[in-house]
Order: sequence, then structure tokens, then C-alpha cells
Amino acid sequence: MEIVQSRQLRPEEILKEWWGEIKENREEDFWVNTRTYMKQALKRLMESTMRGEVEAYTHSRWHERNENKIDYRNGFRYRRFLTHEGPIEDLKVPRLRKGKFQTRVFKNYQARQKAVDQAIRDVFICGVSTRRVGEALSALLDAPVSAGTVSNVTKALDKEVKKFHRQKLTDEYQYLILDGIHLKIKGVLKGKKKVILVAYGITVMGQRRLIGFRVVGVESEVKWEQFLTDLYNRGLDGKELKLITTDGCKGLHKALETVYPEVPRQACWVHKLRNVSNYLPKKYQKECTKEAGKIYLADNKKEAVRIYKSWAKKWIEIKPEAVRCIERELDELLAFLDCPKEHRVKIRTTNVVERSFREVRRRVRTMNCFTNQASCERIIYCIFNHLNNHWGARLLKDFNQFKINGERCTL
Repeated sequence: MEIVQSRQLRPEEILKEWWGEIKENREEDFWVNTRTYMKQALKRLMESTMRGEVEAYTHSRWHERNENKIDYRNGFRYRRFLTHEGPIEDLKVPRLRKGKFQTRVFKNYQARQKAVDQAIRDVFICGVSTRRVGEALSALLDAPVSAGTVSNVTKALDKEVKKFHRQKLTDEYQYLILDGIHLKIKGVLKGKKKVILVAYGITVMGQRRLIGFRVVGVESEVKWEQFLTDLYNRGLDGKELKLITTDGCKGLHKALETVYPEVPRQACWVHKLRNVSNYLPKKYQKECTKEAGKIYLADNKKEAVRIYKSWAKKWIEIKPEAVRCIERELDELLAFLDCPKEHRVKIRTTNVVERSFREVRRRVRTMNCFTNQASCERIIYCIFNHLNNHWGARLLKDFNQFKINGERCTL
């Protein structure tokens, strides 16, 4: 008997043969065929998985007679299912007489793979209009995606938005940053400006999170009190809070007196310098605000007061209103200097909230304003959720430190 020994091809030889076939059939045909084969393989895998599930559910194999059967097969139904590889046509789904069997491959009435819905959401959140999402994804999915489908997928976020608003909070935040952001939402006749109340926190371990938001008509004491009370009732008691940074809204300050009266407050330096600039002629704005900025760079309150007095002495004669603007809230502006030096740059302004909303503003730029409040909340939730997942469990630098017997230790 003659034994024929086959020669094993080296990797470079295999690649040479593959690319030889591509050159003959053209690269486009190669990728088309690849997608076709992938869809066929995926279809067989889904059908065999469902068949195996039916056998396990009925306690019997195909055409097997068994006294322990709990149900009997009743043929198949054919359906279309959209996956990341493209549409699977004529997918054979087993049917049972009692109709109580549910496959784990997909849910009842589910027309698309979850990854497809996520891709639709991601493209929509990135700023593509509802009508153009289908155009952007049709080539990748090898199937048209209608504007109605995009709308239905995004509307499904409403449950997640409600869950976000109601989720329990842990009382582990040492710093809380509150700010109100203005966005335009379409009304009956024209777009109206709404205020988004936002709460951002840094935990005792140095984790950062966007905790919550609320869409309101005006930034008033009542609205802020309702928002803060909701955070309190959901678990943010404030026992660990060392400082709350605000944008200077009087209504917010009054609300804090009601909900978190014992927590020190820090006025945002960016908002304050912006207000100072408004009192100055244009020729003095840059010089005056730059010198005032040296106040918050001081190592301690004593040095900050000395720098303030020197600054005030120079500018009181030029523009006294600008000096009084800082003088009125100097205590609140310097409150952050009682915190560890490593933390100060993160808590002296509300910039982090404004930076988080850059994505929201970029998203709304393509459509001028939100169509309604629900669409506004969906976009904000998606971006907040993305940022929270991006930050994850990563700790801010120098925030994961604590003291034991007076010595600083790092986790």
C-alpha cells in the first residue's frame, strides 16, 4: 500500500495562494463572497442552536418517541433577522404545539441583533440625522434602515432614561459640582431655551461620575431644591461631602441652604472672572482678569488674601465695580483652599460640567434644537452614560490618598 505524504504549506505560501485567488476574482468579489459565507454559517449556527434548544425543552430528539415529552413539534416558521453580518433570510424557527417555547437566540418580535440597534444609536448620537442614519449603515449592514426604525430604536432609550433618574445613589461623594446648562428645545411655535440642571461628583476614592440631570424651564430656587431633594432621597445624604462647587446662581445657593446647609460652598472662578470682565472696558479685560487669576493659584488663604488686596488696590480706582464683584464672594471663592492641594484644580470651577456638554452641543448643532424634551433627555443620557463608562473605575490622580496616623498612604 502506497502512502502519499502531503506537504504542509508555510504561512507565506498560503497567503500567496489566497491573494492569487483575489487577483483572479477581484478584491470586491472576494469580500462579497466572504459576507455570503459568513451569513450562511451564521444561519446554520442559529438554526442548529434553536433545534438543540427544542430537543432539550421537549426531552426528545428529532422524530424520537418519548413518554416524557412535554410538548410536540409543529413544523417551522420562516422569518428575517438583521445581524451585523447582514440580513438572514428565511431563518427556520421551530414551532411547538403549545407555543410556550422561547429561544435564547432572540426574543419574540425581535427583528434585529442588539449590536445593530447599538450601532444605530451610536451613529445617531454622533450627530447623524434620523433620515441619514440608514444611508450611513446600509452598506455595512447590507440592508436598508428606515427613519422609522431609527426613531423606534432611539425611543427604546426612554426606559433606560427613567431607570437612570430613579437609580439609587451611594453616599460616597466628597465633592459635588452643580451647574445649569442652557439648551434649545422645540416648542409649539418656536424653539425655547431650557435649563439642564446637572450634578457631577467625585467619590472619596477619586472616581468621577455624572450623577444626574433634570430639564426645567427656569433655573430657580424651587427647581434646584426639587433636583437636590431627589438626589438626597435617592441616597446622596452628603455625610462625606467636603465641598460643593456652584456657578453662582442665587436660587441654587438658597436651595443648598435647605438640602445641604452644612456643606461649604465654592464659587466657580471661571464664572466669577467672566462677571469681572463684564464690568471692564475691553482694553482692560485681559490684564485685569489675568492678574485676578493669580488669587486662586495661591498655596493658602493667607497668601490668596494678600494677592487679592494687592490686585484690588490697583483696580479699585480704575473700575471699582469689578473689584466689588470678587469682594462680595471672596469667602466662597477661597473655600477650595481648605481642601488638599492635589484636589484643588478639579474643584475650583464647574468646567467639568461644561466640557461634558460639549458633545451634547455638537450633537444638537446638526438640527438647530431638540424636537422635544424626550429626545433631549435621550441624547443627554447617552452621552452621560458614555462618559461614566469611559471613566469607569479609574481614579483621578492624587485622589486615592488617605492618612493613617498622620502619614499619607496611597491605595
